Amino acid sequence: MGSPLRTLARWSTAPAKGVQTARSWVNVPRGLAARATTPLLPDDYLKMLNPLWSARELRGLIVDVRPETADSATVTIKPGWGFSGRYTAGQYVGIGLRIDGRWHWRSYSLTSIPRRDNKNITITVKATPEGFLSSHLVNGVKPGTIVRLAAPKGDFRLPDPPPVKILFITAG
Repeated sequence: MGSPLRTLARWSTAPAKGVQTARSWVNVPRGLAARATTPLLPDDYLKMLNPLWSARELRGLIVDVRPETADSATVTIKPGWGFSGRYTAGQYVGIGLRIDGRWHWRSYSLTSIPRRDNKNITITVKATPEGFLSSHLVNGVKPGTIVRLAAPKGDFRLPDPPPVKILFITAG
């Protein structure tokens, strides 16, 4: 049998299993809070204090939607608690938006430069006729909307140092 601390850590992280966080130890207090607030979840209490706080998921607040062209816009998002803010050029972020009672998820490339003094992130979206979420982000979403976020991922970037010759091929 394990030590009491090891048993407590295992017992406490079960409700937060699968939650991606910048630091794994964060799941221990999240799990303990989930056990202590059952049948409600800590999120049920946290969102009363601040809708960006969550024990289970990353959330963001749409701060601004700036039209770039007739069919594209740059969306500025203020990430909530748990968003590390560490990303590099070439990475993307998952955006979940609730429309008509259903969550719709898509991934969009980050278009902002990571800075310590500004934690906001931006994505630039082009609406397409078959793109339900892209059309909604360009034409329908308003500042103040809460979205779900997935942590930045991807490694589409140049090696350091960059090669002398580079060939770029695109499609789509």
